[in-house]
Amino acid sequence: MAAPLVSVVVRSSARASLAAALQCIGAQTYPSLEAVVVAASGASHPPVPATVGPHAVRFVASDTPLSRPAAANAGLDAARGDWITFLDDDDLIDPTHVDGLAAVAQKSRHKVVCALARVRLADGSRQNWGQPFALTELYLRNFLHLSTVLFSRAMPAAGCRFDVEFEIMQDWDFFLQMAQHTVFQSTGLRTFEWHADAGTSGTGGDVNSDSERFARFRDRIYAKWRPARDALAARVEPLLAGAANDIAAANWQRAEARCEEALKIARNEPDALDMLAMLMHRSGRGEEGVAIQSLAATIRPYEPSYVFHLARMLLDRGERDRALRLAREALRLAPDYAPAAQFLAALAP
Repeated sequence: MAAPLVSVVVRSSARASLAAALQCIGAQTYPSLEAVVVAASGASHPPVPATVGPHAVRFVASDTPLSRPAAANAGLDAARGDWITFLDDDDLIDPTHVDGLAAVAQKSRHKVVCALARVRLADGSRQNWGQPFALTELYLRNFLHLSTVLFSRAMPAAGCRFDVEFEIMQDWDFFLQMAQHTVFQSTGLRTFEWHADAGTSGTGGDVNSDSERFARFRDRIYAKWRPARDALAARVEPLLAGAANDIAAANWQRAEARCEEALKIARNEPDALDMLAMLMHRSGRGEEGVAIQSLAATIRPYEPSYVFHLARMLLDRGERDRALRLAREALRLAPDYAPAAQFLAALAP
């Protein structure tokens, strides 16, 4: 059976970096792929090659410059692939990037699959970025990059488009649109390199950071998606409250059932993971408990209690040094977090 066609859309502003983006696409090991270059810079955009490596290139011309969401929509309209992803012309992907995402999509039958990112800054420093998917967290902040996400043509067919009212954060809004239709499958792959301080979005790092603009559009995202977020909370929060009451009453089995039900509604809901990990740990399923608590701390890395709960579990399993490191991390996240301070004082006076 022939591999489904994947369209890689490039919103091009005709900078020299377009050549590097096309080179990345040309090096992709996935056999059935097209590059769709959208002339975001307008009529001044120079011609593009007909192919890159073994893959065809199609050019989407424009008489006028296009905003980021307008260019993205032009790419959606022009893409012929069964699956679609994006690559900004100042970022890079590994040769196996599309192949890896497509393999997970085919195996899992999910309509959206996502990877993680490597961040490379202009000063040469590098760091990892991204996390597994969690819808409740996506309503709070964006932890996905458009180039890490491969989605089925069924998503734009269902009406998912880039909102032209968002000068920035249109990708975050697009993810939330898709999340109303399907659950995202996280892959754990880290095959995308994001040059976060390049560009002018104001949502990256260093010179590409504008806190006032960021806050303004973030609040607009919150306002647009508040009804959907509240509807999800109305289904999940009673289950979490019930589970907490069950734990207080030592009704462990019912508490676990409520946590599992909450996770079926909202995959990787972090509070449900946190409680479920504790329940597993106390019932002797320590390895499962540590894995779930680690996931909770990954989903919400800014929450000191999740990190600290993991530290306590690890200490019970005899991993003292790792427990100490995590307790210090919890205290770094919240210097006034008393449980971690007391834990450290007891173990490492």
